[in-house]
Amino acid sequence: MDRISELPKHILQRILYFLSQEDAVRTSVLSKLWRNIWCTRPNLDFSDNTFKGNKRKFLSVLDTTLQRYCDQEDQGLCLEKFHLRISLDDPYQESVSLLEKWVPRFTTMGVKTFRLSVVSNNVHLDLSSVVFKAEPLKRLRLRSCNLGRDIPDNIPFVRLTQEILDKIISSCPLLTTMSFVDCRDLTSVKLETKLHKNLKRFTFHTTDECSVEIDDIPTLEKIDILGCKVHFHSHEFTNLEYLSLHSVEISSNSIEESDQVLCIDAPNVNYFEYMGNFTPSISFAPTSNKGRWSSNVRFYVQEVEDAQSCLVKLSKQLQALTNSEISLEIIQYSDDNIAHVGEDVLVLQGGGGDYKPVAVEHLKLNCIHVSSLPPFFNCLFCICRPKKITRRWWSTMQGELLIKREQKELIEYFCIIRERGIQDLEDLSIGILDNSRRKWKRLSLRGPISWESALLDVDRICIRLKWRESCESSSKLLEL
Repeated sequence: MDRISELPKHILQRILYFLSQEDAVRTSVLSKLWRNIWCTRPNLDFSDNTFKGNKRKFLSVLDTTLQRYCDQEDQGLCLEKFHLRISLDDPYQESVSLLEKWVPRFTTMGVKTFRLSVVSNNVHLDLSSVVFKAEPLKRLRLRSCNLGRDIPDNIPFVRLTQEILDKIISSCPLLTTMSFVDCRDLTSVKLETKLHKNLKRFTFHTTDECSVEIDDIPTLEKIDILGCKVHFHSHEFTNLEYLSLHSVEISSNSIEESDQVLCIDAPNVNYFEYMGNFTPSISFAPTSNKGRWSSNVRFYVQEVEDAQSCLVKLSKQLQALTNSEISLEIIQYSDDNIAHVGEDVLVLQGGGGDYKPVAVEHLKLNCIHVSSLPPFFNCLFCICRPKKITRRWWSTMQGELLIKREQKELIEYFCIIRERGIQDLEDLSIGILDNSRRKWKRLSLRGPISWESALLDVDRICIRLKWRESCESSSKLLEL
């Protein structure tokens, strides 16, 4: 027998504590001694999604494993951390019964950290008896749960009103993570300081009409919201590191009507992602991070008529993020090209036309029609200076001939820019991704390009631009 296997059982259990669930289970084949060590370690991570067997077998193994901790409690066996991911499909009532049996016992079993992730397939279930008794619950994640529509009144939990949400919080004082994704008919969520004393991570994604109110919660480290109205009662977030706002309507008492800018005081922020109508613009107070933090802005052009007003808003948003390393993604949904973007894009409200363009680390072009490039970049280069531009094609969405034509036109367009030169541009190079080798190679721009060989099996093009460090925008559009 090896020396490790000679160690006391409680030490072997502690060793497995530091392994993933998958690796811990693998040790069961080492010998008879190791067969059940993995299921008596201080931490367990069960997921029916990765379990090799049917749902009833999964529930049986889960029940047997938890019972083993109770049976050996007098021997010092203790479950400290338990993470359960479970989908409420058939046999869903058995799943709920198992939760009702064990969750209330976790506190007496010594469980200090409980994480629960529930995925529902439109099953109307009452989980109040589970969640309201889950005192050690630290992370609650609900996905695709029906939270109100056509549900009987005697099922309170799935009708997740603010009152029920508050009760969950008061019943689970250790809760640090709350995540609601695609949970229908939840109309409002209010995060208050008095209830969310330990909340660190909050995620809310919805396609329904809903509002989220956020109070001054100093413990918050991550906010991720998609598809609803968001009202900030406070703009100070001492520990906030991650903020993602997608397709949201933002309001706050601290927004100045004159400039429509929401300034967030988050000295520890390291990542910001924003996709919306850019009203208001979002800026950040100076951070305490030693390195620069990152921001990712997604700009959608759905109609040609939108382009001018949206570019003005985009410019204001980029100006508000100059303290960060900016990535910008531009997505064009309109089938028409952006051919009528006028000079008024440069006349920024409150700023005039003479200002320093914003440095953008990476500009991604998504579904941009090549015919739109000259007028579009004519304006875009006046408001920002991208260091890298990439465009990717998916063959499943477009025919091969169309892809090759667009790739050729894109390269030709930037070759013209390189030859004729534009204001403040010092150098330009073009790289293509060889899809077969998954390797980038630089395209030679000296002499004629052999298009057939150059664009063979290429799905991505990258243009790198070097700008003068001190450059200011011209009041005129750039001309090629």
